[in-house]
Amino acid sequence: MMTIQQFGNDVLTALQQHLPLGKVTFRGSFASGQADEYSDVDVQADVHQELNQEFFDSLTRCLQERFGPLSVRYDPDQKENRMAQDLKITFHRFAVFWRIDLNIKSDRDCPKKWPSPFPDWSIPGSAFWNVVWAVKHGNRGKTEIADHYMFSACDKMRRPHLTYSEDNARTLLSELAAFEEVDKTLIRKLQEEMRQSAGAE
Repeated sequence: MMTIQQFGNDVLTALQQHLPLGKVTFRGSFASGQADEYSDVDVQADVHQELNQEFFDSLTRCLQERFGPLSVRYDPDQKENRMAQDLKITFHRFAVFWRIDLNIKSDRDCPKKWPSPFPDWSIPGSAFWNVVWAVKHGNRGKTEIADHYMFSACDKMRRPHLTYSEDNARTLLSELAAFEEVDKTLIRKLQEEMRQSAGAE
């Protein structure tokens, strides 16, 4: 079975091969050697290309060919910056927790920000990731942080607060499945991963 470290190394290698003229390195917990099975794979890519549609289409094809179907979110924090982008990439064949947080910076300005129009993050989609983070920190034994993310999800869903428990997390996932904006494949994967984790105990 592949480990998070092996997966992270494979992602880094794929990006380094795809961006041979750039500098691609780990950051965050992978850079510090503190990654665990619930960690994001944080990657920094410094490139010498315009961040246009051709760049992102090529990058997406590369990752799909290597790792299979994926979901991509463009961070709105970089909405106005034509020389930087932060991508949140999740592969359907791997653990939901193993999200790629790819921060890209270019030394070349782009005439137009891509994507255009720039997509907003949906509130239900953001609530889903709050639940993912709650499960992650709950599995790490960090109940207070898990509760914080559960409350954030509940606020976005405009429903009463639930503290963290696996049953409460499943309740929110079931409710989120009714929203079109939430990736149903990722909901099913997280539900299955939670069942497997409970069975292993």
